[in-house]
Amino acid sequence: MTRFAPLSLLALLSGLGFGAGLGLGPAAAFELGTGVDVISDPQTRIEALHRLYIGHEIGPGLSFGQSVYSAAKGDAGGAFFWGVEAVKMMPVSGPLSATAGLFLGGGGGAAQVVGDGFMTRAHVGLRYAASERLGYELGASWVKITGADIEDPAVSLGLSYNFGVVHPSEEAVAPGFGALKLRGVSLRAGAVAARGANRTGAAQADLGLFGAEGAFSIGPGREVFLAADGAAKGGEGYMQILAGGRQRWATGPVGLFVEGGLGFGGGGEVDTGAGGLLSLGAGVAVPVAPWADVEFALGGVASAGEYKGAQASVRLVRVFARDPGATAPGGGQKWAYTLGVAMQDPNPGFRKPGVTATARPILQESSVDMFLTERSYISGTAQTALGGDVAGYAIGLLGLGYEMPLGGRWYGSLEAQLGAAGGGGVNANGGLIGGARVELDYALNESARLSFALGKLTHLKSGAGMAPTTAQIGVKFPFTTR
Repeated sequence: MTRFAPLSLLALLSGLGFGAGLGLGPAAAFELGTGVDVISDPQTRIEALHRLYIGHEIGPGLSFGQSVYSAAKGDAGGAFFWGVEAVKMMPVSGPLSATAGLFLGGGGGAAQVVGDGFMTRAHVGLRYAASERLGYELGASWVKITGADIEDPAVSLGLSYNFGVVHPSEEAVAPGFGALKLRGVSLRAGAVAARGANRTGAAQADLGLFGAEGAFSIGPGREVFLAADGAAKGGEGYMQILAGGRQRWATGPVGLFVEGGLGFGGGGEVDTGAGGLLSLGAGVAVPVAPWADVEFALGGVASAGEYKGAQASVRLVRVFARDPGATAPGGGQKWAYTLGVAMQDPNPGFRKPGVTATARPILQESSVDMFLTERSYISGTAQTALGGDVAGYAIGLLGLGYEMPLGGRWYGSLEAQLGAAGGGGVNANGGLIGGARVELDYALNESARLSFALGKLTHLKSGAGMAPTTAQIGVKFPFTTR
């Protein structure tokens, strides 16, 4: 299964700023959830699923956001499922609350899912509040994945952390919540000199990775980060998601840092076993503008399987604040978050030889636009399969766009895109793809627009491969962090 690599992480992180766009205040209430579902009677190599959830409060005890589920037990590293989730919490007695949740999304990977790849997860549980922010949860889930022999109950264990997110120029904190300040977002490119064998038994090729990161200050020189990367070389279909910490030291014209992360990864025949990853590194940060750094890092990565190696990376960082007490430059950062559905009209070489499916792929789409000027922006888009006999098919795109008011409630945008795709029997011819699309938005009000798009994607290597015409419909939420 290929991965929503370039900037696709921002589609998840944008929800942190999206809360401000919904009028939740300068320090909106959010929930970060993580845990594991242990499937009771596994019939595939997916024996358990790890859950990562970021949601914001949209009503009393009710949060809504996005989740990524990944294989956490069994030899199925590379199985990922991305979608939307709602969680309701109902007080029972004292620190004890009942919870209920529903996830809808899609994905696949690790050769465990064929067909559509649509995933449903219904959950009930009990949550114990150990403090105002931290909760422990025990519950039961029902997990169904179309195209896999997974329609089973699961025992669920989880942690939840409630917090407020503020932009660095704002100091207010929601009562009862800790504050995370957005330090910066970055584009990442890396190379891994891999060792070990891949899932076919051959030597693992070196990987070229491309992705995105969001970092939040938690104290002087200290930050936490969430990052996602996908393979642009050496492992069509590989993706990793890492969460970790970083310590910085100011040493004159450049800064030094050490960092470490834990997460999950796999796909593209990269043997990560059950999917667990550990990454460690150190590097230097070079300021190139008051609002931008270039960072270089060296380190290593190890997995629960054969995959391991030394790695080097470079990051281009949009810095909002260099320390927790700093203020952001300018009058605020414009964003737009879009949630929708995409359809592709396949070309004759769209699928790999021997694949007989002919249905049009249907994908869930999440994207975020980060404006560089009043009208120009960069975008990150993530798409995962919901239907169309392409379970495991996923796309990650980085875009450069320009938005134009057309009069009245109408807005138009032109966007060029570059990214990675693959999985689901789709012939991505190595994984590197490019494309363009035009968007037409109708403003329902100041904070929501109905968005339509038409475009074209194509593989960028010579030879046969995917080149579908694309159409999208969704709801776009513009907002500004100050």
